[in-house]
Amino acid sequence: MPAKKGKESTIALLTDFGWNNWYIGVVKGVILGINPSATIIDLCHDISSQDVREGSFILGNSFRYFPAGTIFYAVVDPGVGGKRKNLVARAGDYLFVAPDNGILSCVFEYSDVDRVFEVKPGKYTLEVKGSTFYGRDIFAPIAAYLSLGVKPEDMGEEADSVMNVPVLLPVFDDDVIHGKAVYVDSFGNIITNIKEDFIIEAFGEDIQWDRVMVKVGGQKIRGVKRYYQQGERGKLIALINSWGFLEIAVNRGSAFKILNLREKKSLEITVAV
Repeated sequence: MPAKKGKESTIALLTDFGWNNWYIGVVKGVILGINPSATIIDLCHDISSQDVREGSFILGNSFRYFPAGTIFYAVVDPGVGGKRKNLVARAGDYLFVAPDNGILSCVFEYSDVDRVFEVKPGKYTLEVKGSTFYGRDIFAPIAAYLSLGVKPEDMGEEADSVMNVPVLLPVFDDDVIHGKAVYVDSFGNIITNIKEDFIIEAFGEDIQWDRVMVKVGGQKIRGVKRYYQQGERGKLIALINSWGFLEIAVNRGSAFKILNLREKKSLEITVAV
């Protein structure tokens, strides 16, 4: 039997599936079964379990670094099997395949979304077997058919509404910025929702970064650094990371461990001068 021909295209996967099971492999198998010429990139599979807001943050701050035409498969789906819609969204040169649960909120916030379509099970999905793995049966084949050049508008009707989870933004009140931790990476660095631009807007272009006071987890950090080695080894530091966000880190260590945190979502950060 001759090999099935496909079309060169890039699909990036973002999930909370983790690596200790066969789910990611099966998703890739479904995609390649439909388009064997697809290039599949693992954007992230370590989103905290069922944490839609975290997935939205990472997706919204990552997609612009991919080549035009990339299709993003974003499945963090605590409501799998429920009545929420299956979406395809177009934002500029990118397409997004996701459940309608707010995971596209940061994409909507940071870009101009052209149109959003609802795709129901049928021609462009597998036969749905059970209600626990729509990532395999629905979203993987939709992404694959998009990669073959099928247009979103040919897959379904335009969605009349979509769910939006409010993006967590910092607040400036009484000369203090109040923010929250939004992500802890594998090094134990704590990424906040406070952007450098927000700090400058709050305190002025002539801000003296070495005089900024950051409070986190009951501890005070004086000064905002530019890179990790500016901090004393084993001590907490605050810096502006390569994404433009305020980050709490430790030179050669883990801020998450030093702060003895169990749950990052409860962590609040204040910034003052």
